[in-house]
Amino acid sequence: MTHQAVDTTPDARGPRQPLAIVAVAVLVVAVVLAAVVFVVDRNTPAAEAVPATVPVPLRVAHVPDGTKIGVVVTLGNGEGSEWDEAAQGALVAERRLTLGGVDVQLVTRNDGGSAGGGQRAVEALVDSGVAGIVVASSGAHVSGALEAAADAGVPVVLPYARSGTDSWSTAPSPDSVSAAMEQALRGAESPLLVDLGGGAPSGLEVAHVMTAPDGTDDTALATTVAERTGAVTATPAAGDDADAVVPADSDAVVVSGSAARQGAFVAALQSADVTVPVVLTPQATSPAFGAALADADGSLSGSFVSAGVATDDARALTSDEQGRAMSAFLGGVRVLADDADAQNLTADQPFSAVSWAADSRSHDAVVALVRAVGAARSDDPEAVTEALSSLRLDAGDGIAGPALDFRQQQALRTDATVLAATSQTLGLRPATAEPTASLVWFEDSTAD
Repeated sequence: MTHQAVDTTPDARGPRQPLAIVAVAVLVVAVVLAAVVFVVDRNTPAAEAVPATVPVPLRVAHVPDGTKIGVVVTLGNGEGSEWDEAAQGALVAERRLTLGGVDVQLVTRNDGGSAGGGQRAVEALVDSGVAGIVVASSGAHVSGALEAAADAGVPVVLPYARSGTDSWSTAPSPDSVSAAMEQALRGAESPLLVDLGGGAPSGLEVAHVMTAPDGTDDTALATTVAERTGAVTATPAAGDDADAVVPADSDAVVVSGSAARQGAFVAALQSADVTVPVVLTPQATSPAFGAALADADGSLSGSFVSAGVATDDARALTSDEQGRAMSAFLGGVRVLADDADAQNLTADQPFSAVSWAADSRSHDAVVALVRAVGAARSDDPEAVTEALSSLRLDAGDGIAGPALDFRQQQALRTDATVLAATSQTLGLRPATAEPTASLVWFEDSTAD
């Protein structure tokens, strides 16, 4: 199984490897378990290490040799680019399928963060003969890719965005995200929304709104937030009317925007000593949030709260079927990272350099499409669409996250919950040559 590198103007990616060392999955879990469980859930006693009983190879019957799966990513700094590194999980699915004897090839195109770019990316993928497409981006611009795919009759799975025609979302529903964010606010009576370009979360009630377009001074904005939350006392500047100073009127902060903007602004909030609860929109669960926080000299050991489902590494520490499935995914990450010839989706870096960010959500989207190809016994997009629309998957089918039901376009049936993050290294991924600003998100049981 190979993946095809591409042109990185709104268009590409690639690796491959023989079937070899697979038994090396996640025995390191036993070593780090006791310390990690304390961080992940202080109210739960340490469990036994998760046995590595789920094989790393994935076997899917009746998949035609040379089946192609398209992957659309957003490179650069455009809308949805926070998921580019997370999308590398698609390569882990490709490698696990290769190890299971399934000949599948990933073909990647860049949408450039625009609707027109998405349309062109999908048209190029359709011309290359893909059976289905993973749109590993988010935001309004993905409409271009969805419309082009619907016109071509090619099924689309979106791990990070809402669905459209002939597409399925494996992200949590907007209603459940809003409910989880409401829970994360812990009864705050006067939340302040700081809109960094993400808009107001659907259905979430806030008392005050501050809009901060691109170019806003984060330090000055954080100072204002500190004043409005009572962290510091506002004082009028020389010559200003004292009555013009906004008094402390907010008891929590909601931050909405891209992962990069949220990370930089949270660093500013840390410097401003804001102490009220700060709740982040789900973009913060992407690898780009921690990177932006570190770049702005913020502390990764702070308190971070968002909303979503348990799809991160900490899930591998639970002794249930999903925990074992996540362990198998992480075993696949290690196998691929150990391959010196394996490259990232755009074939411009070794996979080992991005292995820290490869995400189970993009992995599961690829697995779902390949399962649909197998069920259809064909790589014809129309047949795959029909097969996918009746598919139900769980950990036993090789996905690493929660169960998926593609009989509905909102395929993820699990509601979002409150997530917290830790910067503690769990030891479940291969070490990288350069230090990474990675966070691990887990269900916050203290929010129940």
